[in-house]
Amino acid sequence: MIVSSFNKRGNNVHQMERNMNRKNLFWLRDISICLKSRKHDIILLFSLFLLSTTQSFAQYEPVEQVQFNNQIKLELVDELIDKISHNYVEIDKIEIIINELESVKHDKAFANVKYRQDFTTFINKVLQKNDQHFSVSSNPEISGLQKKETWFEKLARLDFGFERVEVSEENIGFLSFWGFADLNETSKEVISNHMQAIENVDGLIIDLRENGGGSAQTVQYISSFFLEARQHLNTFYSRASDSFEEFYTDPAIDFPHLSQIPIVIIIGPNTFSAAEEFAYNFKHMSRALVIGKPSKGGANPWHYFELKYGLRIAIPTAKAINPITQTNWEGIGVEPHLYTEPEDAEQKATALLVTKLHGKKKGY
Repeated sequence: MIVSSFNKRGNNVHQMERNMNRKNLFWLRDISICLKSRKHDIILLFSLFLLSTTQSFAQYEPVEQVQFNNQIKLELVDELIDKISHNYVEIDKIEIIINELESVKHDKAFANVKYRQDFTTFINKVLQKNDQHFSVSSNPEISGLQKKETWFEKLARLDFGFERVEVSEENIGFLSFWGFADLNETSKEVISNHMQAIENVDGLIIDLRENGGGSAQTVQYISSFFLEARQHLNTFYSRASDSFEEFYTDPAIDFPHLSQIPIVIIIGPNTFSAAEEFAYNFKHMSRALVIGKPSKGGANPWHYFELKYGLRIAIPTAKAINPITQTNWEGIGVEPHLYTEPEDAEQKATALLVTKLHGKKKGY
């Protein structure tokens, strides 16, 4: 039974006040799990960081079909090779990508591609085998496309992505949101209000199964509610500036009870990008138990580069480096501690927390 919840617009639906004992629960200390350019350039990338390609790049609708002949297609493949060679952050993968693009020139299916939209679809299948943040798309500035609502605009319109903020009869909180919105004063206020709604829960479920990513600054901001003091979350390396930028929690955000309660994070194949960073960080900091299925596997922030013939390409130009693992989840996704089917994940998470809180056994 839900005793406190919010709807998608963040309005208080029903709330029951209760007195709760604050327990000094520190997450996963009793579990034996072995887990072992310049500044402004990187920050510009973070405003784009870590969006699902299907969400972040499908922002414009074509007005009409544009034909591409064989010469145009070959020119574009050569231009893609040049842009990727000079800008892609994963230098060790560049030779493989170039070889795949060169082989495309002799592909019969590629020869049958006649239109711009079909060209982008074909090329994206090739590129995204190596990095899911690659995306070739029509450039709205020069291709005559009708602008659609962007990812961040949609998040801002729909309560900054929050879908469920609830407290159960067992005093377990449930937090579900489908994106990490652009961080500004308005989104900070909304996030803070939702955190206050779950401030006194004994345990928390964070559902990221359908979270497609968003702002790295918002990952930093939300993380600060659940971690004590100033903690190193992540570092980003930029190829363009050959520099590093470290991200820490904000010690000014002081929610001492939330920083102590046990947390279960649910992930799945649609968990992407910034949402993966959040789960990955909390997993390796031993701050949360992660359940579900492996996430999608995109860790590299991207930047747009203009191409000929009304196209552009998003190229990952920076990469995340976790301070604990010294690597990231690129191409492999975040592995959960415990595998569960999507339809069973919420019930399983609740059972794990109830068991933990009732002290029936150590760990999960």
